Amino acid sequence: MEVPLVRGSAERLPFRSGTFDTVFCDWGAMTFADPNRTVPEAARVLRQRGRLVFATASPFRQVTYDPRRDRQTRRLVRPYFGLHRFEFPGDAAVEFHPPYGVWIDLFRASGLRVERLLELPAARGQRSTYLPRSDSEWARSWPIESIWSLVKE
Repeated sequence: MEVPLVRGSAERLPFRSGTFDTVFCDWGAMTFADPNRTVPEAARVLRQRGRLVFATASPFRQVTYDPRRDRQTRRLVRPYFGLHRFEFPGDAAVEFHPPYGVWIDLFRASGLRVERLLELPAARGQRSTYLPRSDSEWARSWPIESIWSLVKE
């Protein structure tokens, strides 16, 4: 079975409305593009009762991240309210991490209903392929990632 690959922007998807049963994203569009644009676009291309599932960072990760030390801390280092766009010194990447209430308001405005929010602790005794050991230990106590499952109403 051949699957066509399509190059496009998640902020302006090159598909007709109501095309897909599922839109899935693992740390891609919902993290590295503005959710104010990507969520409505994902909802637009979903059929009724279609599902949007994506993984991104927990807002806890952003309020406790110390950019000078480049690691998670056990204290709050920035306000929770007003979280949205993050730029990191020495890195060209931009990330978007709004608070939970902002996500939920955006989902509702896009015709999506939250089916589930999954937050898992880091597994004990296993090493992350992308987190330093100290951040893995931190993630055993606080959510570092969020997995959202939404349904188009």
